[in-house]
Amino acid sequence: MRFRRLTVLSLASIGFVALPPVLRAQGPRFDAAYGPWFPRGDSVAQVFHAGIIQQVGLLGVGFSLVHVADDGSVAGRTLTGGEVTLRLGHSDHGLYALAGSGLGFRHAGGNPDAFWTAGAGYALRLFSSVALGVEGRYRWEDTQIAGFWNRTAGDRAGIQTQIRLTFGIPGGRSGGVSSSRGDGTPPRPADTELPPPPDPYTTALGGGANEEAARVTASVVETALAVMGAPYQWGGTDANGFDCSGLVQYAYGQHGIVLPRVSRDQMRMGKSVGTALAALRPGDVLGFSVERSSRITHVGLYVGNGEFIHSSSSGVKLSNLEATDGDSRWWRERWVGTRRIIE
Repeated sequence: MRFRRLTVLSLASIGFVALPPVLRAQGPRFDAAYGPWFPRGDSVAQVFHAGIIQQVGLLGVGFSLVHVADDGSVAGRTLTGGEVTLRLGHSDHGLYALAGSGLGFRHAGGNPDAFWTAGAGYALRLFSSVALGVEGRYRWEDTQIAGFWNRTAGDRAGIQTQIRLTFGIPGGRSGGVSSSRGDGTPPRPADTELPPPPDPYTTALGGGANEEAARVTASVVETALAVMGAPYQWGGTDANGFDCSGLVQYAYGQHGIVLPRVSRDQMRMGKSVGTALAALRPGDVLGFSVERSSRITHVGLYVGNGEFIHSSSSGVKLSNLEATDGDSRWWRERWVGTRRIIE
């Protein structure tokens, strides 16, 4: 009995310990899943998941609410609870493996059950922030909370299959932009009312700042161009995949200049340059707003000759602010600010 109480408390604490870091991390993705579970010797049950997952490289940590709906005579064992899942592989594209554990309470009687799952899945990205996947798991319902290594009478186990929809909200990390407000006045960067933070790198350059700044920003641009064609990856910060702010952070970071992770924070660095093409220099960070407001939702890196490099839904590519094609007009109309990181 003492072991059982400790197990219940341990499983319940997993969610409270794991959830705050996931919520604090940048760019959590939301997901929902549904599918049948085929416990041996029992009728089919339906399993519903809804929760969040934070991807850090190839490791994903998820927390979800779980509801198991039993059929027929086992309806009294229907339960609702929470589950913590670890995934190895990207949550929004390709193959991944997973393992999870959770705790739920039966609707009839309120008795607690632990459950354990392990399996694999495959996700296909439909859009830049939406992915559809299929999963197969082995699910074990531990009715006595004795641990998965101690099967007891009344435990249920079997194969579970499900379809999973994963999506993200492109707040400060992805997406597109804006040209004017409803009153016809030009938009202003979100940070014009904030004083720029001190730039220790520029201060350290001393008297030769302009020449050295040009050299460094040229290297930053070359670093970004070197990963041209890399795929879009929500939360990506390396050559395996980038999101928009991840690319900018990576390009500067390779030269010892640390920028914030989120696009809106990157647009508070350095000094404001405005939105005049003639004033731009290679290495300037361009801010865009899909909402046609002052809220930054996308960033790119100016490379010269009217072009900027950025990571969009089609991956790392060049776009032009001067050309007359549809893509160029779309970005030009949504360009709302520029920051010069090194002066």
